[in-house]
Amino acid sequence: MYQVFKDQLEKSKILLVSVKRNHRMGRHSGASDALLQKLEDDCKRVEALSAELERLREELHRKTDETHAVLDQLKEHTKQVKKAVKRNYDQTWWSKFGIHDKR
Repeated sequence: MYQVFKDQLEKSKILLVSVKRNHRMGRHSGASDALLQKLEDDCKRVEALSAELERLREELHRKTDETHAVLDQLKEHTKQVKKAVKRNYDQTWWSKFGIHDKR
């Protein structure tokens, strides 16, 4: 969970619990039950969305690693094809194969 989310969630939960506790003791906090319910619902929603965000971040990390591995393979295969062309053709023909190397 991002620290910003975690901090705000903690503050909101503490406020919610404290207001409810004082409300029960007969001290009217000025916050309606509907507003307190919205605050509680928002806390639950932030927790759920944050968990989903963590899952997506992990999936992104895996996909990034997979993409880098395939990119490395692509580079190696490109290098092998270029070597084969360079080995079998004179430098003047390289550009016809899409190779614009000088040497």
